[in-house]
Amino acid sequence: MSDDRRRAQRQQVLEALRSHLQQPVEVQFSSEEGLHEADLADVLHMDFSVEEAAKLFSSFAPNLAAEVLAEAEKEFASRLTEGLSPSALGDLLGRMSADDGADLLEFVDEVRGQEALAHVQPEEASDLRHLGEYGPETAGGMMTTEFIAVAREDHVGDLLKRIRRGEEGEAETIHALYITDPSGRLLGVVSARELLASPIHDPVGDHASPDVIQARADEDQEEVARRLLHYNLHTIPVVDPRGVLVGIITSDDALEVLEEEGSEDALLLAGASGDTEAGESLFRQVAHRAPMLAITVAAGLLMSRVMNLYAPESAGAEGFPGNSWFLILSYIPMVLALSGTIGSQTSALLVRGFAVGRIRPGRRRRVFVGEVKIGLTLGALTGLIAIPAAAFFAGGDWTIGFSLGLALLLAMAWAATASTLIALGSEAAGLDPALVAGPVMLAVSDLSAVLLFFGVARALFPAV
Repeated sequence: MSDDRRRAQRQQVLEALRSHLQQPVEVQFSSEEGLHEADLADVLHMDFSVEEAAKLFSSFAPNLAAEVLAEAEKEFASRLTEGLSPSALGDLLGRMSADDGADLLEFVDEVRGQEALAHVQPEEASDLRHLGEYGPETAGGMMTTEFIAVAREDHVGDLLKRIRRGEEGEAETIHALYITDPSGRLLGVVSARELLASPIHDPVGDHASPDVIQARADEDQEEVARRLLHYNLHTIPVVDPRGVLVGIITSDDALEVLEEEGSEDALLLAGASGDTEAGESLFRQVAHRAPMLAITVAAGLLMSRVMNLYAPESAGAEGFPGNSWFLILSYIPMVLALSGTIGSQTSALLVRGFAVGRIRPGRRRRVFVGEVKIGLTLGALTGLIAIPAAAFFAGGDWTIGFSLGLALLLAMAWAATASTLIALGSEAAGLDPALVAGPVMLAVSDLSAVLLFFGVARALFPAV
């Protein structure tokens, strides 16, 4: 699908939801032809407040609501369901696939989740509880229990009839069918294509391959996802320590895991939490980025002390009294590091936002304003830490402390602003932000940070 068509579809969804938002609460939303659940989930998340999104979601028909929850990010999905009664939440869980329902329950209060499970069919509730026992980062945590397992002696024709009649349940996929013994241990695998080309009176086991690429339930999800894609599989079976087949993982889930893991690694490398998302609230953004900056502040203060050990005790510069010039110079690495770090955080977050479709043309202004606020807030926080520390190291000279604090505030706010402008501008110009934002951002932030630091120092020191 072309970008123009995708934008047109998204705009259609946005207009339909905005129009319905003006309707009375009791009016049910009618999903028009062409409105995909993934687009509905995306627009609700990106273009409406949580309150508006929850109001719209409450007007969805149950089947549509379940499909939207399955497509939405689970943390956001949990916010959409916060106002639902346990029975209503249980009804939605019963309409979702087991793996999607288990993912949603990870973000729901445990007591409320148990109350909701009481309103789910016993067999489905058992599957949800079973999946919830596995860690979220394991193969068991990403698998689904909706698969087709057959006995070796079953005839091909009988199996195909059962599949046509829907007697095998709502399997996630029928591309691969798994052969198990009476105790559930995995014996082999056969593809639906092979069955369709086989004589109907043959036992299924005659056409099964005993060499099954599989995963253990306690394996790391990223390793399993890479194995699935490496062998170009549509699904991979998951077994417990006894070899009993407990679930399958599909290729779409594997791609989602690898995208999340890759994004998380890139954000961590840039000095931000892997959970950071474009468009989050100011508080969450600061909480996700500040810990890494605290390390940089501590390292910068320590570096200034090391540099002062080797600096001459007296050698002034015009406009700077005594050896204050060397104290000023010793904080340059700290200013450069902090402005570069916040610039890298901003660039990485925006590049990821463009790559996964989180930053749309209509949201660029809000993203820009948000990043400027984050730069100012983080600059103020680091300045509050640096001011007393620098004054203490300068023998009680608060001018040096305020000079450093103000310079950090300005440099970090400007680095966030410049990085955002560079990333948004390069994307709007049709250039790859990943290629442009990094080197240009570093050059701009480093040069501007030095100029701002010395400019502030020159302005403050004549008053000493």
